[in-house]
Amino acid sequence: MNKAHYIRYNWISEDPTLIAKAQWLTDQFHASKNLKRKNKRDFLSAFNVILTCFDIYDVYKGWELHIPINNNLYSGGTRRNPTYTSEIKVAIKWLIAEGFICEVQGVTKPKQKGRKKRQFIPKSYMITAPRGVFEISPKPLSDPRLIKRNPLAGYYEVRKKKDKDGAKVVKRLTEKEKQQHKEVISSTEETLEAYDNFMVDVVTSIGTKEVSPQQTSLTRIFSQGSFGKGGRLYSPIQNYKKETRKYLYFDNEPTIEIDYSSFHPHLIYHQAGLHFSGDDPYEIEGLDRDKVKTAFNIMLNRKGYKGKESAVETLSYELKVSAEEATAIEQAILSLHAPIADRFNSGDGLELQRLDSDIALSVVKYFIEDLKRPIIPIHDSFIVSVRDTESLILAMEGEYRDSIDEVMKGIKSVAQEFSTELSKAVLNCFEQDTDHLSDSYWNALIAKEGVNEPKAITVSEDDVSDSNDVYL
Repeated sequence: MNKAHYIRYNWISEDPTLIAKAQWLTDQFHASKNLKRKNKRDFLSAFNVILTCFDIYDVYKGWELHIPINNNLYSGGTRRNPTYTSEIKVAIKWLIAEGFICEVQGVTKPKQKGRKKRQFIPKSYMITAPRGVFEISPKPLSDPRLIKRNPLAGYYEVRKKKDKDGAKVVKRLTEKEKQQHKEVISSTEETLEAYDNFMVDVVTSIGTKEVSPQQTSLTRIFSQGSFGKGGRLYSPIQNYKKETRKYLYFDNEPTIEIDYSSFHPHLIYHQAGLHFSGDDPYEIEGLDRDKVKTAFNIMLNRKGYKGKESAVETLSYELKVSAEEATAIEQAILSLHAPIADRFNSGDGLELQRLDSDIALSVVKYFIEDLKRPIIPIHDSFIVSVRDTESLILAMEGEYRDSIDEVMKGIKSVAQEFSTELSKAVLNCFEQDTDHLSDSYWNALIAKEGVNEPKAITVSEDDVSDSNDVYL
């Protein structure tokens, strides 16, 4: 698998070294186009943003970038978001034409989990080996602390589908809409800006390989043109696959990823003032659990309409099973979850995401403002240092209780394989038997553990923040 990230133009650098190189590129560009200095188009900022992306995504260390150059994404009603400027498009195409970056792989259309339709992934590019006048930089140009949020990139986006193929663009909000939703907008912006300022001083790494702190930077994305739907937090680091994320370290401290167990099923029951009577909402005798879980979420997210109340056709397609088997799965789920059957085929999934995103934002705020400890949210899961395991569990329990007025049903975790001593300490955290786990005890355990390397660093090819949220 190629090491390739999907480019995002969310940052710009204030580092004099990078600015000087961006100015040099701007001068070369103007000379090649015979443009006069008084030209009002801001290519200096465009080259700054592009070079900053090269730093953030480790292009100088051999990583590739998926870069869309489709004209429609950079202007008009199909513009993806405000950072997709016509100047960046022109600058990217010029860098390609002049040999600063070269194509590595053409457009692909991979099958992605949970998607009915395959989406095109743009060509990937890598920096050309430095040579003569084409040298951009043999190493990163900017101090990470001097990289700031691109003024055109907000901490939140309200996305809507532009066409029947599912292409999404950022909705332009009216002043009235901004005023109506000023509370959620301000809380999102304040928390995520504080998060960026905190995480820039944390050394985040995969094994011993440092990751730019901007890869942890978060954007909150609402769906279907509404602040009431979606709202989950996304960051570039989510493109690393779960097996790779196990080897994330904060300041050389190993991490653990903890999430709510069967979050949405239990949430629906609690909203109805009920409790699921079994242990696992996705466990049905005689059926594959993974298929039941996928089917449950399809039925929850799918918006039915008159004559199409059944999800059998969609289940058959997504699960790659016969109509008969899809019918059996649907009926089994409806039977097991009869108390909440009215929530299926309702399109409620995005409204539940809005609620779980509120909880996630509160957990993040608590960690960086009160505990002053690093954290990375992955939807309804969280990555923290092993020493913060108990703190995270208590925070997840507390925020769930405050939001739902119910007791959290359960949690589960994922981590690399630790030593016996460290595994026991983590287990003590789950059992809340931690009186003996002092800071010095953790320090000794973590120092003894050392830093382990993953077998490979793997990423998803797509831009996870642009994934389809709802099955049709």
